[in-house]
Amino acid sequence: MPATRPVRSAWVSIGLPLVAVLLAAGLAGYGGYNAGTENRRHAAATELADDLAEQFEMAQRDFDGGQPLLALQRLEYVERFAPQYAGLAELLARVRAAAQPTANGATATQPPPPATALPSDPAELFTKLQAAYKADDWSAVVQLASALHASAPDYESSTVGAQLFVGLRNRGMEAINKGSLGPGITWLERADELAPLDADALQLLQWARMYTLANSWWGINWPNAIGQYRELYSIAPYFMDTRVRLREAYAEYGALLIATDACAAQLQFAAALELEVMPELEAQRLAAEQLCVVTATPPVEETPAPAPTLTPAP
Repeated sequence: MPATRPVRSAWVSIGLPLVAVLLAAGLAGYGGYNAGTENRRHAAATELADDLAEQFEMAQRDFDGGQPLLALQRLEYVERFAPQYAGLAELLARVRAAAQPTANGATATQPPPPATALPSDPAELFTKLQAAYKADDWSAVVQLASALHASAPDYESSTVGAQLFVGLRNRGMEAINKGSLGPGITWLERADELAPLDADALQLLQWARMYTLANSWWGINWPNAIGQYRELYSIAPYFMDTRVRLREAYAEYGALLIATDACAAQLQFAAALELEVMPELEAQRLAAEQLCVVTATPPVEETPAPAPTLTPAP
């Protein structure tokens, strides 16, 4: 697992233009990351699709759990990028109806309190940014740096840009390490747009992408899911619950195969047992093995006895 220690920028007193030169020289351990444009485009599209699927699923859970306003925020995010998303229109209509005020003016679930308004004065924003940066409050760093960059792009631009990069990088690392892969991937990719990521961040980003891709095949294409989990397990066996997911994917695929190909199902259960010995898995493997023997052995055809030859009487 890559180190989770927050990275602080040594760029604040240098400025982004000079930092870019230093990074090109390979200083401070920040390696270059130069994927091809087409590959980056494809990866971005894949990650967006995974993120939308995750948000849609979370919206369904929020709605079922009595949180229509939170579900509405997630669905409107999906709608912004994919208005034709399967099932979106129907669920969005139900969620919006549930989020409407009732007769007494209240909603089914009260919205969270509004965020504290940010100051409009650049100097005050910058002061708050420095305090958040020193406190390792990366969420606030990203919010304040983004607001300052948007409202006063020339105000302490090199420092603000450098701190925004560090905030995005560390916020993304924290999110992924806590299991929020979609937002974590997004924040690390935004940081990478500002400057090359370091080796630890790139490694964690790669693992998160691989895990997300594997999850996207769950229940849809077991061989693809197994292949992705197995690849991730070979390089990062302790990332998230990769080992458990791989074992479960083998078992699920075996259960699917047993009715049509017991011999192949036996191999899946055996692979699952290599990851964790469990009595129920062993029972499934033995059942598949016995069924494999029966179905794989062709039945022995009995040779009919020759018809008796009648000898004519003398």
